[in-house]
Amino acid sequence: MMLKAILFDLGGTLMHYHDPHEDDPRHPFRRVTMLCLQSLLEQLAPKGFTPAQLEHICEAIERHIGISYQAMQAERCGGSIEAPIRAGLSEVGIIVEEKHWPELRSYLYRPIDQIVSIRQGVEATLAELRDVGYKLGLISNTFWAADLHDRHLAEYGLLDFLPTRVYSSDEPYQKPHPSIFSSALELMDVHAAEAAYVGDRVDVDVQGAQQVGMRGILIRSPYQPTSINDYRPEAIIEELPDLISAVADLQTATATTEK
Repeated sequence: MMLKAILFDLGGTLMHYHDPHEDDPRHPFRRVTMLCLQSLLEQLAPKGFTPAQLEHICEAIERHIGISYQAMQAERCGGSIEAPIRAGLSEVGIIVEEKHWPELRSYLYRPIDQIVSIRQGVEATLAELRDVGYKLGLISNTFWAADLHDRHLAEYGLLDFLPTRVYSSDEPYQKPHPSIFSSALELMDVHAAEAAYVGDRVDVDVQGAQQVGMRGILIRSPYQPTSINDYRPEAIIEELPDLISAVADLQTATATTEK
């Protein structure tokens, strides 16, 4: 079937969420997470915590984040960082009333703004694909809230290109689980065979898309080591402008096969 829709991963594909000050590649967001907690705790205690209190609070929150993240990775479940943070706060006796959380959470996410950058040629690529008639959408694995990412997309002028956005923080499962791909396809009203997915990971993005019958396109990232192994992406691109010709080639191949 001919392609009607192109969906994208977010981090590493449309944008980079990369902290140049974090030295441990196993925990690429640990430093910025600590800044997020500090920003939040400053709002909870205007007079400040003692160093010992702060260490105790952060240890409790980190433990809850670690347990939550490990469970999510093991079971490919969705969810956001906010639940374990609030559980950690509760453990040390800091109870945040529901009515106060919406304002507090805005402070929680502010440090993440420091590590966001846009990929080369993204706006022009999305505009060209949209203008020739493709439906565009986004499926992202994220431990952060959807509205944070929507704000970043809006700030870079990309939000309107992507009317369908599915974030694992709001979903029961994350990529490569089939359900998150199916949710996006249903929202876009297209069949899997009519859609391609572009991402920077072969296991989560390419294989996840291919499992449900989509075409999987790999985009290389300077921050994500790429080992193809036994995976077979339908196309491999270096930067987003390369996607235009890659999609055209897929359409030509499909047309030839269907003759």
